[in-house]
Amino acid sequence: MDGQIYYNRGIAFHKKGMFDEAISDYTRSIEINPADSEAYHNRGVAKAGKRDYAGAIEDYNSAIRLNPHFTEAYYNRGVAYSLLGRPEEAIAEFSTALETDPDFIEAYYNRGLEYAHIGEDDLALADFTRALELDHEYVAAYNNRGVIFGRKGMHREAIADYTRALEINPQFIETLFNRGIEYSRMGRLQDAADDYTRALEIDPGNPDILYNRGIVLGKMGQSEGAIADYLACLEKNPRSAEAYNNLGVEYSRLGLYDTSLEHYAKAIEINPRFVEAYNNRGVLYNRMGRYDEAIADFSHALEIFDQAPPDTNAGEEGISPRVDIKDQESLKGPTWVDEPTATESPVPAANPAAGQVPEPPSVTAPAVHQFGGEIGHGGTVADLEDPAILELTREITHVPDDPELYNRRGMEYSRLGSSAHAIDDFTRAIEIDPGYIEAYYNRGNEYDRIGRIEDAIDDYTRALKINPQYADACFRRGNEYQKSGLSDKAISEYTKALEINPGYADALYRRGREFSRIGLSDMAIRDFSRALEIRPGYVQALLCRGVEYARKGYSEKAIADYTSVISVDPSQKEAYLGRAREYLNGQRVDEAIADLSLAITRDPEWADAYLLRARAYRQAGKREEAIQDSTRAIQISPLNAHAYLQRGIDYSGTGRAPESIADFTRAIEADPGCFEAFFRRGQEYSGCGKTAEAVADFTSALSLNPGAREVYLARAAEFGHMGRHEEAVSDLTRAIEISPDDDSTFLARGLLYDRLGRMEEAIADFSRAIEIDPGNEMAYNNRGNAYASMGLFNEAISDFSRAIERNPRNATAFYNRGIEYGEHGMLDEAIADLSEAIVLRPDLGEAYYNRGVAYHKKGMLDEAIADYGRAMEFQPDNEKAYNNRGNAYAGKGLYDEAISDFTRAIEINPENPTAYYNRGIEYGRKGLIDQAMDDFTRAIQIKPDLAEAYYNRGVAYQRVERLKEAVEDYTRTIMLAPGNEKAWNNRGNAHAGLGMYNEAISDFTRAIEINPENPTAYYNRGIEFGKKGLNDEAISDFTRAVELKPDLAEAYYNMGNIHYNRNRNEEAIREFDRALSIQRGYARAYLNKALACEKLSRIAEARTAYEGFLRYARQESKELVDFVSQRLRDL
Repeated sequence: MDGQIYYNRGIAFHKKGMFDEAISDYTRSIEINPADSEAYHNRGVAKAGKRDYAGAIEDYNSAIRLNPHFTEAYYNRGVAYSLLGRPEEAIAEFSTALETDPDFIEAYYNRGLEYAHIGEDDLALADFTRALELDHEYVAAYNNRGVIFGRKGMHREAIADYTRALEINPQFIETLFNRGIEYSRMGRLQDAADDYTRALEIDPGNPDILYNRGIVLGKMGQSEGAIADYLACLEKNPRSAEAYNNLGVEYSRLGLYDTSLEHYAKAIEINPRFVEAYNNRGVLYNRMGRYDEAIADFSHALEIFDQAPPDTNAGEEGISPRVDIKDQESLKGPTWVDEPTATESPVPAANPAAGQVPEPPSVTAPAVHQFGGEIGHGGTVADLEDPAILELTREITHVPDDPELYNRRGMEYSRLGSSAHAIDDFTRAIEIDPGYIEAYYNRGNEYDRIGRIEDAIDDYTRALKINPQYADACFRRGNEYQKSGLSDKAISEYTKALEINPGYADALYRRGREFSRIGLSDMAIRDFSRALEIRPGYVQALLCRGVEYARKGYSEKAIADYTSVISVDPSQKEAYLGRAREYLNGQRVDEAIADLSLAITRDPEWADAYLLRARAYRQAGKREEAIQDSTRAIQISPLNAHAYLQRGIDYSGTGRAPESIADFTRAIEADPGCFEAFFRRGQEYSGCGKTAEAVADFTSALSLNPGAREVYLARAAEFGHMGRHEEAVSDLTRAIEISPDDDSTFLARGLLYDRLGRMEEAIADFSRAIEIDPGNEMAYNNRGNAYASMGLFNEAISDFSRAIERNPRNATAFYNRGIEYGEHGMLDEAIADLSEAIVLRPDLGEAYYNRGVAYHKKGMLDEAIADYGRAMEFQPDNEKAYNNRGNAYAGKGLYDEAISDFTRAIEINPENPTAYYNRGIEYGRKGLIDQAMDDFTRAIQIKPDLAEAYYNRGVAYQRVERLKEAVEDYTRTIMLAPGNEKAWNNRGNAHAGLGMYNEAISDFTRAIEINPENPTAYYNRGIEFGKKGLNDEAISDFTRAVELKPDLAEAYYNMGNIHYNRNRNEEAIREFDRALSIQRGYARAYLNKALACEKLSRIAEARTAYEGFLRYARQESKELVDFVSQRLRDL
């Protein structure tokens, strides 16, 4: 009983981490009960907790001796062997544990780790896989199997495992890190950077993650971000030679060669056997033309290689992740094993590419005051009699070789602005004591004051030779390099000053300005922020950081910095200007105007403030106030091109084109390179209709800025107005090259291709616009029009329908789909779409007109007439509407109304042949033959190939018996339209009227060849055969005519006449009866039947037939009526 109590108290101590006490109790328990295997086991675990792994193994041995099936003892003995670096023995123990418990997950996992340690990757993979089969949520196993997959080059499988681990535990930082490595190996750099960034959100200062993200950003060409990460890494790990080396690579890419050399040197200082650092520095020396130093570095690298493998392989990407065991044994049961992490190697170091350093944008910051020119003695006689100078002069008289006295007097001369005297004294101090560092430094300052930069640099350099840790001299030398435009050297000097004195706020500020000058905003902000940490309220740093924030679009941060400047020093006009600019960008116009007014109060002659306030007034819609401010800026600075440009913009906004053009012209005169002035003037010329001038200005603008997409678009529009479509296409093509993802440009070029009839190219452009913006309804509509013009009905309808789906209120798409339906005979659908277009746009005259056409085709003439009338209300000069309404009126028999509409169409367009033609038809219907012939003649004059006009004029000639003219017109019709059967038929009639029977028969025959189903042609040819006595042929034609047209009474009548003349009276009577059955009032048929009946002595029938004749003889001659009356009396 006593032994169990010790054992239990041991467990309690153990759980609290009080290992010594636990071991003591377990030992007492064992003394009481030497056969207690659990006590031995737990004492082993407690010893392992104290890192006494050998002692732990002895206890595990005892536990196993007492209980050979003690699975946890085998397992933990394996863990102990692992921690002692004895992987083979660890593997044996884990295997034994698995024999006794085949489902022991942690045993598979840890055996997998040991296999990985000894390079047995396949066995490790199998164990991690088995662990995952037993526990699908085992994050560490997914992570470590991912490591093995990566080592085997199975990158996709590795990423899949890392991704699964992160699905289970999104905060698993090691897996994010490892997946980042795999993404990098596969070239998926943005994904890698994203993973490292997520990992840093979990562990913000992790130097390994910062280092690897720096590598990836460098590969992506984001040098500034890479540099920031390496610097942050070095803050955590100042001895990272690899980070210094990679900083050297990135600075070299940016062209900051001196800074790059400093970092390669630092890497070599930390690791003198760093081959890649020597190699990279050698490459840079080569680039700089410093060949001896390059050879020395390459030789040194080769010596290291020849002696032994280098310590660090910084030039190779893709070192396999480490597999580390970090286990801590538990009391009883499974062990929690920390998952391994992987470290990516530095970026490739060979031949770093040189970077192009852009011109730095201007930074609104206080300038360093400089003096220039020759040395002048400066000061006045009174200055030379200054008490301090007189006293020092007296001392020098007594002690002429004391350099300190000369140095002090030089300082006094400097205080009075007497640079020449000061330099003389500092020089004398140096002559007396060549190691007098302060004299060099002070003389350098004086040289700086009068603009002798090279002399200043020489003095600061001499001071630094005496004391390399002289931070102020580094700083001052950096200033001189900055004035010389040598940003690289300036940054290097400021960096040296900061290495000597990390709290040197001015050096941080100055280096930040240089970073800004070369476009490294993030690094500039970093330096300004560190300067402000050291010196809160540092106005210049706040001001410059505000500028950088603004440049990066961090408007609120910029405003905060400018506000801080104003709170510290309300006289800082630049802060008001900067804050106003940000207010404007955020549409806070009133606040911007207030700030600019304060800036102007502080400097009433500040042209830039007036110009920015002019912009603010413009945004507020106060154009006149804007013009006043621009005018004031011009008064202050008469050659200020920007001021003329701004005023020109405001004149343009108020519709004062001449003043606007004049100002843009003045801007160009002041600055012939003012791109925007040319562009704006071109726009103004365009608005005035001066296309040639606009094109000239746009061309000048493009010569200044060949990448200005908006100018290509503007010039393309002008070319389009001028009908120079190919040049317009060329400009739009250039705009697309500049911005290939702008759907509107593809849309515009597609319309031009459409206008040029290049439909396939138009469709391709509209399709590209749709790819870019699937919601672009105009692109669907325009592509639909292009498809329609190519006769692709289904494609056109589909596109119009898609446009409508995207915007159910798109009247144009409904209109176009309605047109397409109408052209393909789908009149109901056409009417429905055109009606919807009218609902959406009640003023769309074309929709009324085309719906009228659809109604017209359906024979709904009243509706058509109403729609044509509505179209005329919106389009009073729509000649087609008048023409079509005239046709509708004609269809209703309203000839006068029709003639009136055709006449109006002719008034609108006296050259409209169709209107003359149609009016001629209606005159003909009214019997106004002369007017009809005049209209047909006018239509022919306007359109000499209008076959229908010749035909109908021929009809008119025929009606007034002008048969020769009729034949001529029919002949002309046949020449223009050989397939016009009516022309052949009518010319046949005219030839017949002229007694030209053979010609008539030939014409009727041709009409029949054209249309074998034409009963009229057969009938007419039958008449002519009859006239020639060809009775059988005549009967054949009349028979064919009535087969085709059974109600053709005249054909039966004429067959009856032939039978009568051939004395075949029964047949004659039969044919006359057939004619009368069709046409009861056919008087001649009654007469000829009566004559045939008389021949057959069928007197009663004859009398009845004669009576029928008289009943319907209203159109017959008096002589014939008298003859029939007499015959009745005779009968």
